[in-house]
Amino acid sequence: MVIYVACALAFMRIALPIQSKGGLLTLSLALIAAALVALWRAPRRLKTVSGIWVVHGAVHAGDEATVGALVTATAGAPPFTLEAFNPTTRRFDAVVRLKHITAAPVKPSWTVRFPKRGRVRMPPLVARCDQPFGVLSAARPIGEPIEVVVLPTLGTVKKALHARLRSWLDLHATTTADAGDDELANLRDYRPGDAPHSIHWRASARQRTLLVAERHALGCRRLALVVDTAAAANDSRMLEKLICAAATLVDDLTTRGWSLTLYGAFAPLGVHGTRERLLEALALATVDRRSVSDFVPSGVPAVVLCLGEAPQIASHPRPLILPLSEIHELVHLPGRMR
Repeated sequence: MVIYVACALAFMRIALPIQSKGGLLTLSLALIAAALVALWRAPRRLKTVSGIWVVHGAVHAGDEATVGALVTATAGAPPFTLEAFNPTTRRFDAVVRLKHITAAPVKPSWTVRFPKRGRVRMPPLVARCDQPFGVLSAARPIGEPIEVVVLPTLGTVKKALHARLRSWLDLHATTTADAGDDELANLRDYRPGDAPHSIHWRASARQRTLLVAERHALGCRRLALVVDTAAAANDSRMLEKLICAAATLVDDLTTRGWSLTLYGAFAPLGVHGTRERLLEALALATVDRRSVSDFVPSGVPAVVLCLGEAPQIASHPRPLILPLSEIHELVHLPGRMR
């Protein structure tokens, strides 16, 4: 600011003597000169400012997410306002006013909402300096853009779904495996009320007493989750509901120790891994007109989430097919997804 005033005074000193009529013109020209110096100098001073985006933790569509920046500057950086892209409004918002920035990093943070799942490009942060007196504004992008993978919205699993899953697993659990089969967790004595199909007949014959096979559940708690993405072009909202339900299942079952593999048009060979990797695969799923039955693996217990009527799928073991019309009774979707 001292530089701007000095420029104005210097200009006034070499200009025509201030007179009743010429004084106002001289003062105006002095102020214009100061403004031009400010306009030339401010962007150059902002070159000393650098910053990067910081995203804290996983980001889910529709939920508040904490984001931030890591900002540093060398000596001589002016006070400035940090602006950041808002994915909801698609505009830049002023998030924090920074003064006396030094080489020590400053870590401001704020909250945003990402309205949709998928990849979202976040443009570089912007440093904006309004001087002198807020008359002129100079802005400069700092740092690089980043890409955020926004995960699907999560709901909650109802008790009815676990009951449905247990019933399906009991129905299709095999009873002909040897005691060394890797599906087997333990053999114990028969107790009244145990299901007849849970009796391990070969082990019972060898021990001459009824033994019940306690299993990890079908497939050693391994499960294929097949997701239908064959939505009509004007029916994307139904697909988003199904993706939300699939993500809720992934979140719940992986937390309970299940090993899941995702299948669908977006993962024809299957995607296996951590909860985060599975949710990311669902985040990137798009509409594909191929039938969901083309992606049901054989020889693997599978749960099929379909958009329309339950398709006829000839595979063994027989999959558990859940149309979207039934999923509403098994998974509680957030209000914005209903």
